[in-house]
Amino acid sequence: MTVDTTHVLVWSEGTAPEDVYPNDVNATIAEHVNENDDLVARAVSIDDPEQGITEDALEWADAIAWWGHLRHDDVTDETVDRVERAVRENGVGFIGLHSGHYALPFKRLLGTSGDLGDVRTVEGESERLEVRSPGHPIAAGVSDFALPNVEMFGEPYDIPEPEDVVLHSTFSEGGEFRSGVTFSFGAGRGFYLRPGHEEFRIYHDPNIRRILANAVRWVGGD
Repeated sequence: MTVDTTHVLVWSEGTAPEDVYPNDVNATIAEHVNENDDLVARAVSIDDPEQGITEDALEWADAIAWWGHLRHDDVTDETVDRVERAVRENGVGFIGLHSGHYALPFKRLLGTSGDLGDVRTVEGESERLEVRSPGHPIAAGVSDFALPNVEMFGEPYDIPEPEDVVLHSTFSEGGEFRSGVTFSFGAGRGFYLRPGHEEFRIYHDPNIRRILANAVRWVGGD
């Protein structure tokens, strides 16, 4: 029996600390995604030809997962244009990750600033994530869970009204956030996942790994 596969480009910029992510965020996420028989992930970087977003790569991809932080402004208009066309016109899904709320392709797709009401990094701050839409495919197999060390993002979050709030966070030092939200971008589906600060090994967490795999299936599906 042949398993249908969903292809995802996992993009990052090479700025995560090497002691946390020795091969950067993109390779870490791609490795975990590739543990699923129905998913194929390819790690790409801003330092690759055409910033990793070539027409051939977009032809291959069903989805893009984008992690950015310090080099948002280094992403060219041409790269943003290629991503937008792939998503809006060709139905490639888009997953924004953590500080990718300021990624230029994501802001173009959202049509808003992506601004946050608050940002806080406090040693030992934890986060409780509540599954607000348990019937959504992105929440499959996921119950409420906690993360022990996080960077807090606080509302208000300048985004369009989401189609679904899949995950909602509260933080041990106060504040809350819509941490997993879905959108439609023309022909493409979109999802934003907040946890993923580069100083913590959040992308190794089994719940985050499951959510990401589910999100790739959902945004990259028919």
